[in-house]
Amino acid sequence: MRLYTLEEAERLLPEVIPVLESLRDAFLELRTVQAAVSAHARGASADGHLLADPFDKGGGDNRIEQLNQKLQQAASRLDRWGIEIKDPETGLIDFFHEREGRTVYLCFILGESTIGFWHELSAGFAGRQPI
Repeated sequence: MRLYTLEEAERLLPEVIPVLESLRDAFLELRTVQAAVSAHARGASADGHLLADPFDKGGGDNRIEQLNQKLQQAASRLDRWGIEIKDPETGLIDFFHEREGRTVYLCFILGESTIGFWHELSAGFAGRQPI
């Protein structure tokens, strides 16, 4: 487990944010495609039209496989940095950090400009406290 100082985690954000955005975008598209596949299996969506084309027309690869690969690559990159993904839809992540002699999380969510919160390992997002 890698422990980050606040400064180290913030310096890494310019590299982390594009990976998080890629993860979020792939996650959201995958959910849409899966809904379309489900609707396709039932025949159509409520209005009679598919929500999205569940199959990639170019290259012959299934779009779900492509999106899963994109998700795995982004998650793997974050894991190599020692960053925990808490919610791929919102881009919520945690960095391990030492605070007052104990391990806690530095908490970041896409849309925030800096890391401004921390929480206990067991507290979760609801337990965020300002730094």
